[in-house]
Amino acid sequence: MTSQPTSTPHSETSPTDRRVSWQWMVGIFLLALAVFAAFSGDRLKGPSPDNHFVYLAHTYNQMIAATFSEEAAAAREGLVAFELDREPHHRNDWASYREIELRSGEVVKGNWAGRAQHGEFKLLSGEVMEIPRAEMRGAEQTRRYFVSFPPGPGFLMMPLVAIWGWETNDVLFTIVFAALNVLLMFLLLERLSATGVTERSRSDNLWLTALFGFGTVHLWCAVLGQVWFTALVVGITFTLGYIYFGLHARRPFLAGVCLALGFATRTPLVFSAIFFFLMVAFPEGKLVVPSQYKAQLKKLVLFCIPCLAVGLSLLFMNYVRFESFTEFGHRYLAEGRIGRIVEYGLFHWHFLGKNLSAAFTLMPELQTSYPYVVVSRHGMSLLLTTPAFAYLLWPRERRDAGERFLHRALWATVAAIAIPGFLYQNTGYEQFGYRFSLDFTAYLIVLLAVGRRPLTRLFKACVVAGFAVNAFGAITFKRMAEFYSNRFFV
Repeated sequence: MTSQPTSTPHSETSPTDRRVSWQWMVGIFLLALAVFAAFSGDRLKGPSPDNHFVYLAHTYNQMIAATFSEEAAAAREGLVAFELDREPHHRNDWASYREIELRSGEVVKGNWAGRAQHGEFKLLSGEVMEIPRAEMRGAEQTRRYFVSFPPGPGFLMMPLVAIWGWETNDVLFTIVFAALNVLLMFLLLERLSATGVTERSRSDNLWLTALFGFGTVHLWCAVLGQVWFTALVVGITFTLGYIYFGLHARRPFLAGVCLALGFATRTPLVFSAIFFFLMVAFPEGKLVVPSQYKAQLKKLVLFCIPCLAVGLSLLFMNYVRFESFTEFGHRYLAEGRIGRIVEYGLFHWHFLGKNLSAAFTLMPELQTSYPYVVVSRHGMSLLLTTPAFAYLLWPRERRDAGERFLHRALWATVAAIAIPGFLYQNTGYEQFGYRFSLDFTAYLIVLLAVGRRPLTRLFKACVVAGFAVNAFGAITFKRMAEFYSNRFFV
């Protein structure tokens, strides 16, 4: 065991020698990969049924090929930019709208308000027009399909899809990133120890890494593939890089790159920008003074360059597809007919109570006969899937202003990410535990690390309990339907 850091807490100078050898890194990665592969099991035999990012990657590849090949250009003839190359194989969570050339010659884009192919038609602009039955006689209708999820994982899959095409295995892709997440979390915790931020031993950091990788919803999300879980797992990868480089604003450009790739994968991660802004505004936990303005402004500019480049690209893609800079396409899921979205929009106070329950109070239903335990597909309390999170409520007293500031900055970032999710139109259904918590789980683990409370036998028992709960989810979710119900237990 190495000695405790001798540097001043929170200092980025003279870190203790806590280098992690390549043997440690390879070992942690391969061990995590083996665990995730074991729980994936037969899922690894091929792509998941919801391989939306494979469709997206194929579309991007074909769009690029169309600029160089007449054959590829001919294959995309009649398709608009970013439209999928072929119709999806099912109807779950694809954005689509209809382009109709009316009898009068007018071309309109949008979706029908009802099932009838005449009457109210909601345009992409949001306006509603009345299309009489007579206008639809002889009209040509084209239904255009898109992936509404942010494109980050699709970009990463492009080389794989260029090689393996539609057979690209998104399950394997996801567990590789999940294993990488476990390694990155360990490296982050070791960095925090080396710089005196936490002074945790390597044993402590291994326990916290195990908690993150296998004692949270990360475990069961990692083994499924599927568009929703792939995005969450890849989003964590970039979040960990962002925290690593963004802490104390020490690598602003790389922090900006990681954040940009993060919100290009999971939109809520854009709100985590507050973490870097606080690091810039409060160097060493104290409000920036005039003599530091120039240096801190430079860091802010370097951070914002990649964020703006990626952000503007995403806004442009939105406009090209849906004639709105802020529309990723979720309003066009199920042809724009999801009732709660039509009535309340994507975010509304109406959804708060149900989301808070899914995150904190929703529990399984216990029965006296098989299957004995039934889990709501709307989720499960975080304190049941990860009981060790209860330790967040009782951190040790902060030692100094710098430590107090970091603690508050981490909680502010958690709140900035979590609150929009609590107002979102979806609890995360269908899920085993509250999956949206993965967007801020990395910050919670860091809070446990800086909380300075000893990792007692009780804490370690909580880690093991979290593993048992999430292992149950990894084994049974979408495999054993008898353990799950669509009801929302209260």
